[in-house]
Amino acid sequence: MNKEQAFQALEIRKTRFLSRIPAHASKMRRRFLEGMVEDEVGAAGKHLQAVYESRLEVGPDFTGLAEHLNNPKYTFWLEGIRRHLQECETILAEQPGEP
Repeated sequence: MNKEQAFQALEIRKTRFLSRIPAHASKMRRRFLEGMVEDEVGAAGKHLQAVYESRLEVGPDFTGLAEHLNNPKYTFWLEGIRRHLQECETILAEQPGEP
């Protein structure tokens, strides 16, 4: 993916995370979850920015490309992206369903 596509994919992921916040959540809980998504996706975006500033790229769904895997920083950045997005997944999966 080129840089624009990668950041669009990240924005789509963010929108999906935000749409998973339960409508019945209290105002404080909703604010917490929205902030968590913003923070985690923002941190993933910093790793993604580092990838592209180093003239590297990511594959679909932020996977690594074989030609860049020998770069130790590339692996670190990919793991950072995955870790931050997984944190959102985990916390949102723990939210109770409709009351």
